[in-house]
Amino acid sequence: MGAGPDHSTRTRPASSRAAVGTLAPTAGRLWTSGRAGELPARLAHSLFAALVREAGSGRLVLWLPVAFTVGVLLYFGASHEPSLVAAAILVALLAAAAVAARRHPLAFALATAALAVSLGFLAGVVRTAAILHVPVAPPSHAVRLTGYVEQVERRPKSDRILLRLDPGPVKGLATPPELVRLSLRKGTAPKVGDHVSQLARLLPPLEAAQPGAHDFGRAPWFRGIGAIGFGLGRPQLLPGADPPLSVRLAMIVSDVRAAFARRIDASLQGTPAAIAVALVAGDRTAIAPQVEESMRVSGLTHILSISGLHMALVAGTLFALARGALALVPGLALRWPIKGTAALMALVGSAGYLILSGNEVPAQRSFVMTALVLGGVLVGRRALTLRTVAVAALLVLGLTPEAVLEPGTQMSFAATLALVAAYERFQPLRAMPQPESRTGRLAMAPLVFLAGIAVTSLVAGLASGPYGAYHFQRVAPYGLLANLLAMPAVSLLVMPFGLVGVLLMPFGWDQLAWPVMGKGIEIMVGVSDWIASLPGADSRFDGVRTATVVWFTLALLTLCLLRGMLSLIAAPLLALAVASSGPRPRPDVLIATNAATVAVRGPDGRLAILGASRARLVAEQWLEREGDPRTARDRDLARFYRCDGLGCTAPLPQGGTIAVSTTPQSLAADCMNARIVVTRDTPPAGCPARVLTPESLAATGTLTFHVEDGQLREVPTRSPQYDRPWTRTAVPFPDPSRAPQTPAPADRSADDAAEE
Repeated sequence: MGAGPDHSTRTRPASSRAAVGTLAPTAGRLWTSGRAGELPARLAHSLFAALVREAGSGRLVLWLPVAFTVGVLLYFGASHEPSLVAAAILVALLAAAAVAARRHPLAFALATAALAVSLGFLAGVVRTAAILHVPVAPPSHAVRLTGYVEQVERRPKSDRILLRLDPGPVKGLATPPELVRLSLRKGTAPKVGDHVSQLARLLPPLEAAQPGAHDFGRAPWFRGIGAIGFGLGRPQLLPGADPPLSVRLAMIVSDVRAAFARRIDASLQGTPAAIAVALVAGDRTAIAPQVEESMRVSGLTHILSISGLHMALVAGTLFALARGALALVPGLALRWPIKGTAALMALVGSAGYLILSGNEVPAQRSFVMTALVLGGVLVGRRALTLRTVAVAALLVLGLTPEAVLEPGTQMSFAATLALVAAYERFQPLRAMPQPESRTGRLAMAPLVFLAGIAVTSLVAGLASGPYGAYHFQRVAPYGLLANLLAMPAVSLLVMPFGLVGVLLMPFGWDQLAWPVMGKGIEIMVGVSDWIASLPGADSRFDGVRTATVVWFTLALLTLCLLRGMLSLIAAPLLALAVASSGPRPRPDVLIATNAATVAVRGPDGRLAILGASRARLVAEQWLEREGDPRTARDRDLARFYRCDGLGCTAPLPQGGTIAVSTTPQSLAADCMNARIVVTRDTPPAGCPARVLTPESLAATGTLTFHVEDGQLREVPTRSPQYDRPWTRTAVPFPDPSRAPQTPAPADRSADDAAEE
């Protein structure tokens, strides 16, 4: 893909340029002597000439973050925890090899790439070693916990708190964790900073609902959360001494966010108030589920998550306001670097917005990118370049390597990379003749603004869409139209006046800004609801495989990071992505670890799920993985099962039955008549069927079966060879039937405790 001017060749030493020049004949001989000799000589010569030019301009350095990411992925793909010493020795050896090969361009490039891969691998090892902790084994009884509330989330059906436990032993726990996440009955959560005592039923971090699905235990583990669970009864307030530093900082942020929320609620009501609080203070808990679903279907849900869009608008607005205000003072404008001063003020304001919005990972990525751009302005360098994206990727993944597995990271960097590459490609358009008259320039401004929104939405949507489809099995077919209609209101009314409201709040004049922000939110929600009501707006499918994402990623990287003829390599890679697309291999039977929630593929090709209410999160994960819009509460989920007082049976694809026994009296008959028997009781000796119990499923996780030519092929979720710190005490999803008797709201929060 094309790029703007690159001046790196002017500063490269002559000896280095000469060394790069020696790569051309060497590369030409390699290509013409091997299989590449089958290519037309002219094409081979042109490609290698382009490659040498890329190397000479220093653009190949942009591939180092890609190699670093490969190293991180290799770390997370290991079956057991690698040795820190071995990883460090490998990095040292490859660094020495790179230094030794610095006078040999090809060898130096290969050694540097290998070094980047090893550094990514080492980053994962170091990150895990730095926060290493063992999640608690789930006790069979409730435990009494005391500690300080560090975070509060008020969710639609329950409240959720992050409790930092007091130092010392906890009765019933061999090794108490430092952090515990608890779901509480709606409306009972204490304030951040409160010292409380809470009776709780603990669960360890939870595992994937089926092979290849999202690992619910990994993200909490990397946050230092040693257990999750749900509270039994109300928390009891205790007198507290000096809380830990992390809690004191959380109290300050919580108080500021609450103050903003109160001021917004004084001027706005309903959905505009809820969304305004989410955008200003990062608290999305008051947004109605139907509003979030409308935004998701229309393709506008990215507006609700504090990320690059919001950070860019905040930084840009602060920069423009600060520079404009400083320029009004002639003495400053003539004698002071007001551009750098404005950039510094925008950087400080962006950091404050990061903390205020909750300091979530997407916001952290966006802040790093924004800080690099503003840093470029401070030192007088071109700010928005692919090198900025590369440095941001290295910083983010170097500090939080686990983020590479998260959908938000993948979608965010894909969109950012594509947008910056497109920005560089479109740079020549800025040199086009502009209308000479002021009237002509004013008339062109709205067209340029709308064209920018359209191009931004299209480029970002095309780049991030495949990752969203892969992880969420959903696409927004009208996303471009929705963004084209809604983003003017967001860019001109919502975010700027939200920032103005924050700046005016200390002076008591913020009530002038919130209504304008609310009007912009009303426009945005109106667009979202209209788009979501269009035919086919809620599109779900499971046509993106892992191979498809890999080929698409390579195509995207090639298109964005290479120039000229080399960027054409993206075409065959994209063709491979399309050719490898299609539905994932679907399991014919899924059996959850509670031995009560069972899914069988029915004659209509959809899953029939028995006992969905006993493991709601598991059942909904199964449905979402297939792009099935049904929920665990749908009454027809178990329509293909035949049930009586002894249990249920269902036909298997290609013949045979599966029996789910509820009483010991049915086991003898089930063993003789069914191919698979699921029971919570002890089966009779010599049962010829494949018998699955909670004890056997605890070793495999959710077990899936694929029926192939009449034979059953088992695929466990948890492989015995896979032993990583965040999986060592993972247990089945909570089974409410085995939980202690508690009021209904607390029972319902058991599933909420499992949700991310």
